[in-house]
Amino acid sequence: MARERIEEVALLRALAFLAIVMQHSIAEYIYRADILQPDAVMLGMLFHFTRFGTPTFVFLSGVILFYNYTDKLDYGSYARKRFKEIFAPFLVWTVIYWATISLVMDYSFADLNTWRELGRQLLKPTYGYHLWFILMIFQFYLLLPWLLKLAAPLRRLATGRPDRAFQRTVWLLVIAAAAYGVLMWFSYYRAGAAASAAGGLWEWLLVYRNMWFVFYFFYFMLGAVCAYGLARFREAAVRSLVWNGLLFIGLYVWIGYELLGLSMQDMKLGASTYLRPITFVLIVSQLLAAYGAVVVLDRHGGVFKKMLAFVGKHSFGGFLAHAYILMFVSFYTRQVELAGYHLPAAVLTFVVVAAASIGLSKAASLVPFGWLLVGSQGRWRRKPTAGTGAGG
Repeated sequence: MARERIEEVALLRALAFLAIVMQHSIAEYIYRADILQPDAVMLGMLFHFTRFGTPTFVFLSGVILFYNYTDKLDYGSYARKRFKEIFAPFLVWTVIYWATISLVMDYSFADLNTWRELGRQLLKPTYGYHLWFILMIFQFYLLLPWLLKLAAPLRRLATGRPDRAFQRTVWLLVIAAAAYGVLMWFSYYRAGAAASAAGGLWEWLLVYRNMWFVFYFFYFMLGAVCAYGLARFREAAVRSLVWNGLLFIGLYVWIGYELLGLSMQDMKLGASTYLRPITFVLIVSQLLAAYGAVVVLDRHGGVFKKMLAFVGKHSFGGFLAHAYILMFVSFYTRQVELAGYHLPAAVLTFVVVAAASIGLSKAASLVPFGWLLVGSQGRWRRKPTAGTGAGG
């Protein structure tokens, strides 16, 4: 039986993509030596407004995987598909970023160290600094058979008596959120000291904790709840839209106050990290409010919905490409005196990078083997399909 298409996923994916592009555009300007305090303050506040981007991508991955693979999973076929759609573009873009930086820095391709650096980039990307997310989210993909078994209670809750199932699901989420909050407390307040004391492998694991799936498990679990109880989740998100919005505003002001209090000489954006307990609560409230908003938007339609749907459709390729576009934009902006204009420069950069990245993703989706750059939205080798005369 054909499943219902979850239209709001593309809309929410677009918002998450735009938030990430905004974050990276802000980071390009906020630490420049000539920035004035008003611009720095506004960019800092705008930065922590967009922190929901990465966790929302994790949430949406959970929604899609648990929604599509509730029945029997052919792991071999599934793994090949995910490698082709997700990991192959990661490999290609890692090489692109590595080759470009090597050329700009005039590294010799005859030097063995240049090729060793490619190996390091495949394990811990820094040239394509956003590609760490692919390595992290792929851990969820590889562990899906076991995660499906762990999520079986959620599936039973979602398919049981509606009221009782909903109440139990809420309590389960509360318990999971509390456990995740403790993990975030450890991550933000204790992990640094623990890493130094541990040494060896444990030090490495803790230092690079942002790359491990366990530090994002709550968002993935929330995605499973959404997938298994889609209609009820939509209803709850819409009904709580105002309350989640008010909670987000309160936390946004609180964290903004802390951010400004810590930022005496320059902005300390670490106060807005999503591996912090209070930021976790802020992100969840913002994510749920955004979900309710896109459900309402989907019901009413309009030009804005069509625009977000287009961006969401091509957001994976745009995500992979946006740091590359930003690299070329910054090559020119770093040569310009911008004192007093860093805020409008960051916003303009965001518009240019987002538009160019989605345009590049769309263009790549139209050419043969475009999937190597943009994943499943790119063209595969087409074979005529009976009855249509076109590839599917």
